[in-house]
Amino acid sequence: MIVTFAGSIFFGILCIVVSKKIKISSIVLLLVCGILLGPSSIGLGIINPESLGDGLSIIIKLAVGLILFEGGLTLDPKGYRAVSAEIRNVLTRGVLVTWLGSALAVKLIFGFTWVFSVFAGSLIIVTGPTVINPLLKRIGVKKNIHNFLHWEGVLIDPIGVFIALLCYEWIIGETALLLFGARILTGAGIGIAAGIVLSRIIKSLIIPDEAVNIFILSCALAIYTASDFIIPESGLLSVTVSGFVLGYFETPQIDRLKIYKSQLVDLLIGLLFMLLAANLRFDFMDVDYIVKITASVLAVMIIIRPLNIFFSTLGEKHFTFKEKIFLSWIAPRGIVAASMASVFAFNLKGIADSDYAAQAGFIEAFTYSVIVATVIFQGFTAKSLGRLLGVLEPEPRGWLIVGAHNVARKIASFIIEKGFSVTLIDTNIGSVNRARRLGFVAIFDNALNADAEDYPELYGIGNVLALTKNEDLNQLVCLHWSKKLKKGRFFRWSAQTGEGEPAESGEAAIVSVWNSIRLERLLAMSETECKSVLVRGVMDRPRVKHPERVLFAESGGELFPFLPENTGRNFDALMYRPFDITLDLQLKPEWVVFSSASTFKGVLLELLQTLKRDYSGLNVQAILDRLIRMEREYSSVIGRNVALPHTYIDGIDDSLVMVGKTREPLGIDGEAEGENVHIIFLVLSPKNQPDIHIQTLSEISKFIMNEENHKNIMNASSRKDLVRVFFP
Repeated sequence: MIVTFAGSIFFGILCIVVSKKIKISSIVLLLVCGILLGPSSIGLGIINPESLGDGLSIIIKLAVGLILFEGGLTLDPKGYRAVSAEIRNVLTRGVLVTWLGSALAVKLIFGFTWVFSVFAGSLIIVTGPTVINPLLKRIGVKKNIHNFLHWEGVLIDPIGVFIALLCYEWIIGETALLLFGARILTGAGIGIAAGIVLSRIIKSLIIPDEAVNIFILSCALAIYTASDFIIPESGLLSVTVSGFVLGYFETPQIDRLKIYKSQLVDLLIGLLFMLLAANLRFDFMDVDYIVKITASVLAVMIIIRPLNIFFSTLGEKHFTFKEKIFLSWIAPRGIVAASMASVFAFNLKGIADSDYAAQAGFIEAFTYSVIVATVIFQGFTAKSLGRLLGVLEPEPRGWLIVGAHNVARKIASFIIEKGFSVTLIDTNIGSVNRARRLGFVAIFDNALNADAEDYPELYGIGNVLALTKNEDLNQLVCLHWSKKLKKGRFFRWSAQTGEGEPAESGEAAIVSVWNSIRLERLLAMSETECKSVLVRGVMDRPRVKHPERVLFAESGGELFPFLPENTGRNFDALMYRPFDITLDLQLKPEWVVFSSASTFKGVLLELLQTLKRDYSGLNVQAILDRLIRMEREYSSVIGRNVALPHTYIDGIDDSLVMVGKTREPLGIDGEAEGENVHIIFLVLSPKNQPDIHIQTLSEISKFIMNEENHKNIMNASSRKDLVRVFFP
């Protein structure tokens, strides 16, 4: 048992690693390796599934449940809406065509009874995301085709399983129709309820980040088990639906879960295919049998699948004729079909004095033949056929923006308006949530670790724009993605000029953009402050007064995060109109206060309460107490009627500056002696950045020592006048 289990995992993962290296479908290697290591007449006998006993069926059921849960997580509602009618049709009309058409082929070729032929046809209804998704990523089809095949692959699995169970129970004499309806109601009900509850638990942050993955994994197994306990075999629908509901609510932590689940799915696929392939027997097959199997497989691939697609898309307009031809050829079967065939064949062999026991071998032979033929022939010819039919994307044109802040969202809006796809990625959960609420596609993850293979949202990405405040991080992000996207374009914000910086030898260059823009200042501004204007119409490049303020431009059907030198007379540009702030500080107009408070403490309280509108987690009273305590120990008055109270706090990333002017000069804590205060600069800095704190204090001191600046502040008679001193 140990050798079988451990050997299946090791050799299964080894086959998957090798298949990714040589870029072929892993199922081909898994099946060949499983047969050669199994106990058949041509195998080495290292892996023996029979040694697992009843544990084999338990492993199969739980593994398939987790695979379908991961598939549900990756479903994209936007992709569904793009081709929703065709997806509904292929899950209804198409299922009937495949099911009954395959049954007819088996009946005519092998002469089995109608009952058994219908049962055999039900086993190959499913396609499967585990074989569809790697194929689509490898060949790069148009997005409507990708969405259709992905949704079909995930949703058709539980439907196919239910129909196969219906037919199996029909064979063994159970109340098939009653159980079929009960499974749908139970599976859907439990799945929806469990998905909603799980989403709320995760959003409440009760579960620590490091435990989210294993918690949801355990919940998926519990959902499957509970549903199966209530109504046998309803668990597959429950986990698929709960996974979809969990992904639909766009909980940011789910992004990382998808990666974890995709890696787990690889392990499960390797384990299952090794066990199932090793369990195959070929001693009952002769030449005539092989010819008939071949004929039935060809009928499924060449006749039944095209009928399915053309009947499902009849009257719909989302696909061209050439795209329908391509869809007619792509329907590889995977792990769900294989596991069902093996489990049902095992069960049928155990029915004594039954004609079906003798036909159990056909179930596996027919299903696995369809799997091998569709994976090999369709997998190896898909790209050539796609290129011939013109259904492949000529080159990826989508954008990945590293950062989900307000500037990134403005850029994303411009890109979407121009007809390009865009995905935002950020480690700031608040920014990601806000971006999603505004309708953007956003991922909660580190751009240095993310991989296009792990996120369906990154399908079609060909351009990367790194917009973090850390120049070195932007460079590293572009280097990371230059290894993933060999033909991509890579841009990064940097204060240093440098066009065409090499990523690595032989790879794309990384272009430095927005060199004259102080990005940290732009990021600190609110949505209303970050002014942008769309320039349209006939316009020569030299007539753009501030070309350095062009954030994005469209020229010749291409997008650039700068104004290209060869821009024609017609182009659209996104520009920004910044406030010309005279202080290089983290200061906003809202944080400038003309105070009517009668005490120094009252002014500080008013400034802190103003700041709390932007930083809701601010502990105003604690900070105020600390400032007053420090004031008693060492005065913050720096002369010229100016006080500069300052301290360190948690929960901020940069030094924050607030400015207050009183209507009348105040004594510190109401004391009359000493110099009275008319102007107060309040500085709050992060505890781990003393250098920035000192630099901020120095900048304020230099500013206030300037006679003109001091005079303008002292002469300000209203808040409007005071704001104009800092934001002319």
